[in-house]
Amino acid sequence: MNFRFSAVCLMLAAMMFSQDLKVMSFNIRLQVDSDKENAWTQRKQDALDLISYYHPDYFGVQEALPEQMKDLKTGLKNYDYVGVGRDDGKEKGEFSAIFYDTARLQVLKSGTFWLSETPEKPSRGWDAALNRICTYAVFRDKKSKKEFLAMNLHFDHIGNVARVKSSELILKKIAEINPGNLPVTVSGDFNLTEDSEPIKIMSKNLQDTYYHSQTKHYGPKGTFTGFNVNEIPKERIDYIFVKGFKIKSHRHINDRRENLLYPSDHFPVMTELSF
Repeated sequence: MNFRFSAVCLMLAAMMFSQDLKVMSFNIRLQVDSDKENAWTQRKQDALDLISYYHPDYFGVQEALPEQMKDLKTGLKNYDYVGVGRDDGKEKGEFSAIFYDTARLQVLKSGTFWLSETPEKPSRGWDAALNRICTYAVFRDKKSKKEFLAMNLHFDHIGNVARVKSSELILKKIAEINPGNLPVTVSGDFNLTEDSEPIKIMSKNLQDTYYHSQTKHYGPKGTFTGFNVNEIPKERIDYIFVKGFKIKSHRHINDRRENLLYPSDHFPVMTELSF
């Protein structure tokens, strides 16, 4: 009797564990021939292998150009994506797309808005140097049958006003898109360290998974390497924020390629969540 009871407990625990949600944010670095041995053509398969190995239930990319989007779509099994190019709202410019495992997640609705005064159309906001976007999706988890809102973004690298206003816009859009107060994830390259005002705005309203994980963060603190393998990065500019989830683990993935170079100039951020 005790054996049967223990077996049932283990089975229930396994079912609960299987419903954990693995989320990744990955700035893959756009294709630039001048990167030479670090050009996308040289590291594409390594990036695909990394994603396949960790197999996030969804992952947000930044800096993904149209050809890179095709490489990710064709190179990853059972993944589809939502998102558009930032320059025309279709196929031009960088994507901040969300790739998701179709066996695990179902898209209920999705869209992209611009981090600007006119978020409904392709535009550059405030003092930003470039068009910047946020892609979102409301997912249904096929295992737990629960729903959540996922957002993925890339903040400007220059405009200080734009980055403050972008944080405020993200919070506003969460309220607009998510009137039912579903759990939320916000992943992205924020181009800012945690002592900056925009990150403080985010942290006051959402949980920074780096600090709120049930287990200690694993890996280096910094996320931006510039492909430099000789220094350990100290500055964290890539984040995953959440609301309405339990945060089970958090890590920065500093795996290297076979030639000991990095698959991108940013470390992927990965967190494991439970509803």
